[in-house]
Amino acid sequence: MSQLDLKIGPKIKAFRRQLGLQANKLAEELEISPSYLNLIEGGKRKIDGDLLLKVCEKLNIQLSDLTTKSDINLENTISEILDDKLFEDLDILGPEVKDLVGTNPKIGRALVRLGDILKKKDHELINKIEKLSGKIVDNRKNSFPGEVISDFLQENKNYFSKLEEFANKVFEKIQVNNRTRYIALCEYLKKEYSITVKDIIPEDGKPFSKIFNKKKKNFY
Repeated sequence: MSQLDLKIGPKIKAFRRQLGLQANKLAEELEISPSYLNLIEGGKRKIDGDLLLKVCEKLNIQLSDLTTKSDINLENTISEILDDKLFEDLDILGPEVKDLVGTNPKIGRALVRLGDILKKKDHELINKIEKLSGKIVDNRKNSFPGEVISDFLQENKNYFSKLEEFANKVFEKIQVNNRTRYIALCEYLKKEYSITVKDIIPEDGKPFSKIFNKKKKNFY
């Protein structure tokens, strides 16, 4: 059995799962037994050309989607990104990364790009905090930016105690099941301060930002 044969099965399984299609249902449409499909998806049985074309038809994919070799470098890069503590609770395993790269390499590359942007922004934020605090926080380079800021404020006895008190009062008014909700917060701003929140997608090349127009009472 060739290496290509071994890789086709897991890719079929990944595409099937993306469609939310049960294995027994696909087996029925392919006119094969569920156990035989299970062996194919597990890379334990070869698949002949006619059945392979039928699989592509049922899953609405191209033959190249199953036969193109996986990008090992992309797999390794994504795995490194997912090792960050930010994704620790998701418990994403190696085979899942392989499935993603094998079936959706474009999404994989998009994740890498987002990871690079997050790392760059994180380092810029750390550098600014180091300049303001006069402390070296390199050992927290992998921390989530919000956590770094929170730690910085707490260590310096929170310079914005009045702002925190105000935020807690707002939270008590809009919380649902002990959590804040975006829509509830927008409604609160409209009701209490006549401020309208408007979501706007940033132009290409421009960073995301929050802008308040005091005259129009619009929060973009």
